Amino acid sequence: MSEKRISRKEFLRKSSAAVLGAGLAAEAARLADAQGKSAPQAAKNAIAYRNATARKPLGRTGLSITPIGFGASRTMEPALVKRALDAGIAFYDTGPSYFNGMNETMVGKALAGRRKDVVIQSKLELVFRGDPAAGLGAADAKRIVQEMNRSLENSLKALGTDYIDIMLVHNATLPAITHHEAIRQFFSAAKKAGKIRAHGFSAHTNHVEMLQAAVREKFYEVVMVPYNHRGAYVHSNSGRRGEWRQEELEAELKKARDLGMGLVAMKTCSGGPCPPKGGGEPDFPSALRWIYDRGRVDGMAVAIANYRQLEDDLKALA
Repeated sequence: MSEKRISRKEFLRKSSAAVLGAGLAAEAARLADAQGKSAPQAAKNAIAYRNATARKPLGRTGLSITPIGFGASRTMEPALVKRALDAGIAFYDTGPSYFNGMNETMVGKALAGRRKDVVIQSKLELVFRGDPAAGLGAADAKRIVQEMNRSLENSLKALGTDYIDIMLVHNATLPAITHHEAIRQFFSAAKKAGKIRAHGFSAHTNHVEMLQAAVREKFYEVVMVPYNHRGAYVHSNSGRRGEWRQEELEAELKKARDLGMGLVAMKTCSGGPCPPKGGGEPDFPSALRWIYDRGRVDGMAVAIANYRQLEDDLKALA
């Protein structure tokens, strides 16, 4: 795709001086508000955030999440996480690969004392070094499961919790490996032990193929895939690109939903700003609104790096 995409950071930086000044004033008010909201202000926020913070079932997992989820991969600021919690966000996405493993620790400390109020989603790596055509041998399967067990235990410790609501295979790319019997046994054992409540995977590139496999195998309960108005994304940090045919992806999302899988969108703002309904300048809240209005997923793991993004994301569904 040839058109130039703009990141949320660039979009905010290039705002006009007047808008920036207003934004800074609003930011100062939000920071003061975080120390103690007045009752009238809290009531106004509750109205403004009603769609973003109204919990909905995550497929048939038995869990319920808010449509706007806090993607913590872009911040190490616990006050920002606490602000999201106070605003009503009840879904938090993290993982050991963010900030050299410290992101989980930050999220766990920020949510301490409110554990039962939230759904925490984390990830583990399934590192396969062999030839995909040859499949997963017994020795490699044993090594992978040992690494996954270590990763799970490390995540539990980092988050300061006895259980993780959703544990995903991070960046799954090979259906045959992701659905291997040894991997299934790992997740089944972790659930039986009460260490996780739901299991799934995220897929960044060949996510249509991975969804097809999930529908066929009927094992994973939660799937997180890129989904936005553009049908493409550019990763803001790595520069990795991905694109898909929207109709094909939405058809697979429907099949997965009909089976009761929980569906979460990621890369929600990585497709750039979206034109609002009725016209106007493209913006990022409208990108979230587009996903919400399509009704194809249960929630969105939105990467949030600062207070202004948090406020925009919450009001996107007002």
